[in-house]
Amino acid sequence: MRRRSFPAVVAAVILLLAGANGAAQTDETLPAGHPPVGAANPHAGAEGAPGTFAPPQDEETPDAALPAGTIDVEVRDADGLAVPNEQVNLGILINSIAKGDSRKHVQATTDARGGAVFSDLEIATNTAYRVSVTYQGGLFAAAPFQLEQAKAMRVVLHVYPVTRDIEKAAIVFEATLEAEVRDDRIQMEEVLTVYNLGRQAWQPDDVTMNLPAGFTAFGAQTSMSDQGVDQRASGAKLRGTFSPGRGTVDFRWQLPWSGDPDVDFEIGLPPHVAIARVLMPASGDIRLTAGGFPPPEARRDSRGQKFLITERHARPDDPALASLSVGIRGLPSSGPGRILATGLSACGVVAGFAVVFSRRRLRASPKRARSAILNDLVSLERARAAGDVGPKTYERARRRLINVLAETFRET
Repeated sequence: MRRRSFPAVVAAVILLLAGANGAAQTDETLPAGHPPVGAANPHAGAEGAPGTFAPPQDEETPDAALPAGTIDVEVRDADGLAVPNEQVNLGILINSIAKGDSRKHVQATTDARGGAVFSDLEIATNTAYRVSVTYQGGLFAAAPFQLEQAKAMRVVLHVYPVTRDIEKAAIVFEATLEAEVRDDRIQMEEVLTVYNLGRQAWQPDDVTMNLPAGFTAFGAQTSMSDQGVDQRASGAKLRGTFSPGRGTVDFRWQLPWSGDPDVDFEIGLPPHVAIARVLMPASGDIRLTAGGFPPPEARRDSRGQKFLITERHARPDDPALASLSVGIRGLPSSGPGRILATGLSACGVVAGFAVVFSRRRLRASPKRARSAILNDLVSLERARAAGDVGPKTYERARRRLINVLAETFRET
């Protein structure tokens, strides 16, 4: 790995992020509802770093003084000053059971106070609104809302100068990779948290994260902003406008698995990664490794599910963390152990019922057995549709269940 010098503000933030997360490493049980990443919110410590910028908050506030069906928008800069002569876009989403969703847009230009007013709007329950401004090539948007209860809204939206230079924007990343074995593939989910600690919005300029050759089933979480990732031949490319503050993008992909007990792969990371972690569900003798990371720990999420996790916190004088080298060891390569480890647990008793239901129990209550097997078949179909089991496991489990179902008719 090559060495690089971090800007002073980023170096200070890296130290604070590492410190903020270090205390969380001893926490064995995650908070209820928290994703299984095993760390506290690192942004809390970053606000105290010298030279960082605390962005003003956007506002969407009901205003009873305005006529019903009115949205009053104020566009301000990083210092709270009015931004005149900018076009404001009001997106309108109308949901109709009969006609489906329809969208339309109306525009207005800000006056000397940075204000723009939209009047005579629908206050129906099936109509939602979203205010946005395209400023210096960046997209800045308020949270969507309805007028059903508020009747009228006052919106304050902040815009920022836009740069494509990551150093000027003072960007720091937190990267999480979660792996889960499913039948003949390994499902990966990556979450990138972007901390912009400067006064300028940042738009990535060719920030691409390489994925292993042969990766499949790429998919990205949809977002109401322009932040996200796009698939490229070599991996995933980051896009969007990252305003001062915190933003999160996540995406998924799959790594084909031929049944080998050991799997090794490498993925690329964005620049300025302060914290990186790798985790996967704990099952049997499966072991997790990551190059340059400490040995993984066993923890439990808010539902009591056990998982393995390893984290690395960068220091300003560390080599740049440009990639993750991950190894998964001890995967079941054959027999029923592999079936259980690669997806059958996702759909409960599916196929397991067919294996353990004895002929004596079939004779004793064939109708009850038939009902249970039919329920298992429904569960299997749902698991297949959700992607929790792959095609091979699906065919095996379905064949077993149908065979045992036939037994119930022979026993009547």
